[in-house]
Amino acid sequence: MDDVIIIGAGPAGSTAARLLSQRGKHVRVLEKSAFPRKKPCGGAITSRALPLLPQSFQNHVLSAPVFWTFRGRKGARTIPTSRPFCYTVDRTNFDAWLAVEAERSGAKIVFGTTVTAFAFDGEEYLVKTSQGYYRSRYLIGADGAKGISAKYFGLSRAHNGAALETEIPLALAKDDMNRVEIDVSRYPWGYAWVIPHGSTANIGIGSFKAGKLPSLKHLLQDYMKRAVPGLGTAPILAHPLPYRTHFSPLAIHHGLLIGDAAGLMDGFSAEGIYSALYSAHVAAEVINAACENKTSTDPYNTLIRERLWSQLKPALKMSRLFYPLAGFWADWFLKHTQLLEEYLALTQGDSTYDRLLAKTQNTLLSQLHFRSLAR
Repeated sequence: MDDVIIIGAGPAGSTAARLLSQRGKHVRVLEKSAFPRKKPCGGAITSRALPLLPQSFQNHVLSAPVFWTFRGRKGARTIPTSRPFCYTVDRTNFDAWLAVEAERSGAKIVFGTTVTAFAFDGEEYLVKTSQGYYRSRYLIGADGAKGISAKYFGLSRAHNGAALETEIPLALAKDDMNRVEIDVSRYPWGYAWVIPHGSTANIGIGSFKAGKLPSLKHLLQDYMKRAVPGLGTAPILAHPLPYRTHFSPLAIHHGLLIGDAAGLMDGFSAEGIYSALYSAHVAAEVINAACENKTSTDPYNTLIRERLWSQLKPALKMSRLFYPLAGFWADWFLKHTQLLEEYLALTQGDSTYDRLLAKTQNTLLSQLHFRSLAR
């Protein structure tokens, strides 16, 4: 019997496996795919996530942008930064590397194995898979937005937006190799992007409320024509954007959810990898203590609420403020670049959504000659 079984070997699952194995736990990861596998994703990892990754991460970086172009209805503004605000990776190679790091730490990863059900008898989990049964004292659901873990734990699922993207081979100019573009000019509750990936660019569009938009595919094709004139057809991949509108328990008995399975995506930027890595670190901390003390995973709920939801809740507030009037706010941000700079500082771990919200409010009130009611 294992100490811990983890369902899913994505960034969250592999990170939790590595951390737990380093502390001497017997960890088994059950992954339905064979690695390396294609993973639809913009592949931009914000600088604040670097302390959560193994030191050899830099070996897998394709680009380290220091220019951020914000595009609205009335033009665009490019903001330079003194150090990279994000690092781009190929998710196929990045995910495979994290899985290898977990195996090097002692975790056993079983690829090509689909988990179909599991149950807890008060002391241990019995996990049913396409290859047979496994048992463990603790269980981590890291199987993404469409996984079964939330259902079998009896925990609430997150809301799902949607994103479409494609990879385009480009002979980019040097400046474009170092520049990310975000376009909020015509995508209610979402945005389009161009993210450099070395010799290619990831081009996509996402929305937190995709059902309220025209066809995302048509919007993406239209954006691609403007972003890359003369571009022909290209294969398009889709993936969900799982986010929560309120906090609810993510742990029960001896189990818990992390990453996209927990719906911990940033509700403003749609960044998911930072939350996946962060929740994996908290999960490892909780389960290490639970194994030693033979207790439940309940403390995970409190720690996630205090440490991570405290960051995601103001991000959701920013989303509710920005996206319903995205055209207005885009024009406003273009005139007040200090707000764009504050957001980039957030991605580097040097600011917070609370600070960005306060600065946005104060800037608006001062321009409208209002005084804030907050004292």
